[in-house]
Amino acid sequence: MTLDLDQVESGYVYRTSLRPRGVVSWLRRGEIRETTSLLPGGGLVRPREYASVDTIAKPTRRVHYDFGRSDGRVTGEYKQREVDVPMQAGGQNRISAQVAIMQALRSGLELTELPVFDRGRWRTFHFQVVADQVAKTPAGDFETVEVRYSSEGKEKSWSLHCATALDFLPVMIVYREKGKTKSRAVITEFEIDN
Repeated sequence: MTLDLDQVESGYVYRTSLRPRGVVSWLRRGEIRETTSLLPGGGLVRPREYASVDTIAKPTRRVHYDFGRSDGRVTGEYKQREVDVPMQAGGQNRISAQVAIMQALRSGLELTELPVFDRGRWRTFHFQVVADQVAKTPAGDFETVEVRYSSEGKEKSWSLHCATALDFLPVMIVYREKGKTKSRAVITEFEIDN
């Protein structure tokens, strides 16, 4: 997995890409690329746009959402189906939520739940913060704050391990479906430009 957060003139752009490795790569080929543009806001960033291309899925899955450009609505396309729903206050997409978590930790803001637009609909994600964790990675051992978050019914959940020494940069991300780990990404190298 590669994560890239860049500051641009209008705010930020956050990109993720995931490629299967090891034994899984024999069964699944391709990549999942996600990009979101973010606007700075009072407190947490606000998503402006989100795009995803999943070439692991057969057929290739493409997703695109615009957040609030059309009279406070989320518009776009999910699985070749048109999306047009009202925007929710404080709403994020599935990867902008990661940046919002980093911001909340950095500013000491308590985050208990957040509306997240995923798979063409809003879901309320609930957060649990677990301090004083250690993440062992190829880039070293890091003292982290683990943020666990899941949707209603806990069908899908994530654990984001944010390193306190790296300004809450995620050093490990674990994704689960129905309690089973589907992917685990650990930091192998990083570069911070000031």
